[in-house]
Amino acid sequence: MSRSRDYLTLADIIGIYSVLMKRYGGASGIRDQGALEAAVLRPQASYYGDEFEEAAALMESLAVNHPFVDGNKRIAFAAADVFLRINGWRLEGDPNQFFNHIIQMLETKNFKRETLGPWLKKHAKQIN
Repeated sequence: MSRSRDYLTLADIIGIYSVLMKRYGGASGIRDQGALEAAVLRPQASYYGDEFEEAAALMESLAVNHPFVDGNKRIAFAAADVFLRINGWRLEGDPNQFFNHIIQMLETKNFKRETLGPWLKKHAKQIN
């Protein structure tokens, strides 16, 4: 039996995005409201096996579908990280290595839920 999970809302994602844009800069704004709403709802589909697959689905949708004007890779990673944290997991590792790996996955067209889920799980530690 799978446990109940907490999910990020549209307001959560926009709030995280706002913080990231203030901190790191870039052109801010929503480019595609529909893509953003779909990304927020995607992890809640019943066919994902665990929270890592759900985080990967969120991450993939935000990075690949570009719902924001700028900062899509940043929000993708941050949203997946926050999603895992609110569900009892923390990603551990060097942020620069995470960033480099994400860029490498994107450049090699390997940035997919199927590869992201195991990668997130490999770097996660249960916190509760």
